[in-house]
Amino acid sequence: MGAPEADTDAATTLRTIITSYIFSQIVRATAQLGITEHLADGPRSVDALAEAIDADPDALRRFLRSAASLDLVREKGDTFELGPLGAAMEADHGRLKSVAMGIVGPNLTRRAEGFAEVVRAGRRVNTQVDGYEFWEYYDHHEEEAEHYAVTMSHVTAHCAQALVRQYDFSGFKRIADVGGGHGNLLNGVLTEVPDVHGVLYERAEVNRRAKALFTEAGTADRVELIDGNFLQEIPGGCDLYMIKSTLCDWDDENAARIVGNIHRAAEPGATLVVVDSMIADEVTDDEVNPVHAQQVSAIDFAVFATNGGKVRPQSEYRTMIDAAGFDVESITPFFDGFTHWNLLVAKRR
Repeated sequence: MGAPEADTDAATTLRTIITSYIFSQIVRATAQLGITEHLADGPRSVDALAEAIDADPDALRRFLRSAASLDLVREKGDTFELGPLGAAMEADHGRLKSVAMGIVGPNLTRRAEGFAEVVRAGRRVNTQVDGYEFWEYYDHHEEEAEHYAVTMSHVTAHCAQALVRQYDFSGFKRIADVGGGHGNLLNGVLTEVPDVHGVLYERAEVNRRAKALFTEAGTADRVELIDGNFLQEIPGGCDLYMIKSTLCDWDDENAARIVGNIHRAAEPGATLVVVDSMIADEVTDDEVNPVHAQQVSAIDFAVFATNGGKVRPQSEYRTMIDAAGFDVESITPFFDGFTHWNLLVAKRR
């Protein structure tokens, strides 16, 4: 029996996926070189752009033509100008440039090289990049850490806008954001609820970078930055504890430990809000979203391979949070325009 006849469409799609790393690295290099920033005021010749970014003109011309194939730039006679994707990179204060440098940076891409080994071993392997574990790496690579933080902030800022429409935070006095990164989620709540005070509980290195956001937003006088490790303890004195996109980063033992630490810190009747990717326990045919399903599956394996984490079904969250001493009141899916989330609300017993 001969070899199966090739499906041309499927083969083309597969080749596109295989070579997509080249495209993402072209985007990252465009951001690193500051090309879109220098083209924001209008077209430039290759020589002028090469001088501005200190590049070799011949290599730059060849690179710009590769970037033009992705609509990052467009060739116009003897000059290059911004393309639609390049304009998007410059929009929103250039945050997508940081996303490009954060997501396609070595700390993530080099760990992805070990996916096959993870599958064989059934656990994360080769856990170090440049001799560092995942979070340690960022402590020793400040620029990449900043880009990754901006990436997470970009995602969280959109989530925060949707969350304050989804959940009523009025009536609370002191809200803790556990592992809240640069504070975009907490700041989103403080901006909408002017009487509430907040606690950002993060590692010292992260809190050091978070101050600017609250100062710029005018909420700094209502925020306390507390340094610490949520695997060890969590500060008390809050009537609501939020935790977003964090439990999925950890295995079952450590995720349960974090929730348990929140329980020990919280007073009876305090509220726990978990915002994370979750797998629905029941999904009807008309609710199936292929893009969302693909996103969840990709995140699930990526966090498993990187940190030993997982995207959990809603039922597993209920079980874990109930075992820690909380009563789950609701789990509600919501969409922020870019990402699908689940909002879990529970009360401490």
